[in-house]
Amino acid sequence: MKKKLKALVQASYKNGQLDELIVKKIADKLNRNMLKHYINQLRQEEKKKIVFVTTPKPLSVEDRDKIKTLFPQKDLVEQIDPSMIAGIKIVENDEAYEMDLNKTFHDIIRFVNNND
Repeated sequence: MKKKLKALVQASYKNGQLDELIVKKIADKLNRNMLKHYINQLRQEEKKKIVFVTTPKPLSVEDRDKIKTLFPQKDLVEQIDPSMIAGIKIVENDEAYEMDLNKTFHDIIRFVNNND
């Protein structure tokens, strides 16, 4: 079943882009259980193509270009989180890279309070 689903997911793309017509044709032929697994696999495949970047303020063009060079051929999705104060969080697939001044500050306070 996994091999068949993987083949269906790969067949759902045309020139590297998800093809809506192909997806609809495949989905129409699957039973409810297979459809559920197929949609899940499509989501996982799409997730591999996106990098989420969270910062306290919008990225500069220069910073955006630097991140794009680190993750070529991936779409960049920016998210703003003012509570970060300063820092950046990058999530690629299931890998997260985070540098957050606010979190570091709270970790230091917690460490000092626990060692009094």
